[in-house]
Amino acid sequence: MEDAAAGAGISLAGLTKTFRSPDGPVHAVRGVDVDIPRGQTVALLGPNGAGKSTTIDMLLGLTPPDAGSVILAPTEAAQLFARALRGTASPEERRAFRQHMLCEMARMSCDDGLVMQLHPGVFRNHHPPTWRDFGTDVGADIPVAIEFTRALQPLLGLYGTHPNFRMVLFTLDETTWSRELAPLAGFYPSVYLGAPWWFLDTPDAMLRFRAAVTDTAGFAKTSGFVDDTRAFCSIPVRHDTARRIDCAYLSRLVVEHRLDEDEAVETAKDLAHRLPREVFRF
Repeated sequence: MEDAAAGAGISLAGLTKTFRSPDGPVHAVRGVDVDIPRGQTVALLGPNGAGKSTTIDMLLGLTPPDAGSVILAPTEAAQLFARALRGTASPEERRAFRQHMLCEMARMSCDDGLVMQLHPGVFRNHHPPTWRDFGTDVGADIPVAIEFTRALQPLLGLYGTHPNFRMVLFTLDETTWSRELAPLAGFYPSVYLGAPWWFLDTPDAMLRFRAAVTDTAGFAKTSGFVDDTRAFCSIPVRHDTARRIDCAYLSRLVVEHRLDEDEAVETAKDLAHRLPREVFRF
């Protein structure tokens, strides 16, 4: 699948679209996967209502898919990029370009071994007057709901089991931790979970993260403690807080006889030092 995606002029991966109607949902396109080599002419055949026009509209960026992505040919991507630079790209074209570049970044990560990170699920600079007066990183970044399972399926379908690919997922949307992120990390060898201590730095929130993901993903599929160097002066105390909270969670497992004490000690060391270095390939 990786070779097909890299050599195709256009690749449709997991493309899905559902419309609402008075009679209920209409599933116009369900999980279309097509690789079209450059220079090849392709026709879509089918009866009325088969989803041909909807598929073409999604391919052209005129209709956003509910799931899946369109991996563009280099010429189409270059044209979209040029329109974006000129400020003439439509919202649908900008969305199509973002989808394309996400898959391109994953492909390049397979080639160079650099670790890919995603930080969705936050509305940056929510209060414009505060942003204008004081700049970024002043506490006006608000969590928003996010969906990972369908959104990442095309990318992970292409590269999720590639031996050289690694992606660390962060989010402020706590509802996804146990429902989506932990199962994704539990299945895909390339997916790791980033503890969002750069934002959720209260003891209760940190404990909720460990409780939500550990049963399914374990400790080894998390990235350990990483921080935002823009808050440089606060990093030592944040590291100290993270270590204390992780040890508090581990001690609970020891008291409940779910983890031996010597294993808890080794895990605490891993979370503070070994895992960040290994996950980010330092």
